Amino acid sequence: YQIILNYIFQIILGRTLSPGQYGSFNSLLSMSALFTAPVTILHLVFSRFIARINQDRLQQIKTLLIKSSRAIFSLISGVMLIGLLAVPWFKTFLHIETTLPIILMLLAACFSTVQQVLVAVCEGMHRFLALGIISGGGAFMRVFFALFFVIFFGWGVEGSLLAITFASFSAIVYGTWQVRDVLKSQAGNLPSDFFSEMVRYSIPAFLMITMVVIMCNIDIILVKHYCPPEQAGYYATAAILGRIAFFLPSSLLMVLFPSVSKATTSGRKDGHYLWISIGLTTILSGAVFLVFFLAGKPIIEFIYGDQYFSSTPILKIVTAAMGLLAISQVIFSYGLARSEFGFLWPLAGGGILLLLLAFLYHESAETIAWILLLSTTIIFFGTILNRIYLFFSETVTST
Repeated sequence: YQIILNYIFQIILGRTLSPGQYGSFNSLLSMSALFTAPVTILHLVFSRFIARINQDRLQQIKTLLIKSSRAIFSLISGVMLIGLLAVPWFKTFLHIETTLPIILMLLAACFSTVQQVLVAVCEGMHRFLALGIISGGGAFMRVFFALFFVIFFGWGVEGSLLAITFASFSAIVYGTWQVRDVLKSQAGNLPSDFFSEMVRYSIPAFLMITMVVIMCNIDIILVKHYCPPEQAGYYATAAILGRIAFFLPSSLLMVLFPSVSKATTSGRKDGHYLWISIGLTTILSGAVFLVFFLAGKPIIEFIYGDQYFSSTPILKIVTAAMGLLAISQVIFSYGLARSEFGFLWPLAGGGILLLLLAFLYHESAETIAWILLLSTTIIFFGTILNRIYLFFSETVTST
């Protein structure tokens, strides 16, 4: 539901904006995603640690929320300050002429950060209905405000960013109401080692999430920097559609991570969760790749219009890359839930390779797409080899 609404939002913009404007908007959106990457670890951390709270549940969760919010609001203030100081650099790097889109991007990032906090609390407390409404309702309001600001008023890139900002604010209002019982309760004491353990766990979670976000977004930013505006628009179209292979199976991780965390804590076997998730992810991502490989051009022309048909070759490459990253992320999440962090090495290596090769070779948007595929392929095989090594290590230890 949320994924569908997010793609409707993108389709509205793609059909309304020119390729150059569409490329500018998605480069700013990707930059915003990089800013908010540190906060996206909250749903993993809260899911793991709130599950351990049994007595005085609401009181202890409020304490957790208060202390986490202080750090997050400090982060928001820092992002806004640094972002405002770096506006001239953003304009030069992304080839954007005016200042307003940069400011709106920073504002949207800040509101999205607060929304992520509420999403994390609801997920950690297993309030999945509220979680779905916050996420899905926010996506719906994006579409609504896009119709209002982009189509009705014709505000272009600025209107698109305003739509995201207003949608996040709407989700924040609803999410705050959903956790009102936590907010009204008295703060309680958490175990003395609770936050120190959370911080130790958050470091590898932060590294994983940040690097995955980079792999999903940095290519759009690089194409906007190195390539002509029209190519940036074509690449953004291919990247947005190609990410279906990544995001479609991502809902499986919402089940995999807490299930493996609970099984690990209780000492039960959890391998079947991994294999089922890998199998389903491979089927879903493979099906998306097959559809785009066979009918990419008519799909692009039907969804975005004839002006984007040049995106077809890039779409096939990006979809393959996102499919490999989706399968790898299943293994990332499994390892993270078991506190096994060896997957970070191939993930970091692939990210560094992507940045290095894009710096050296950026003749066209398609070249950067091939570099993305090469990097995700290395991440995929490196992650598989690490998991095989851990499997045999466990077997030897158990015997």
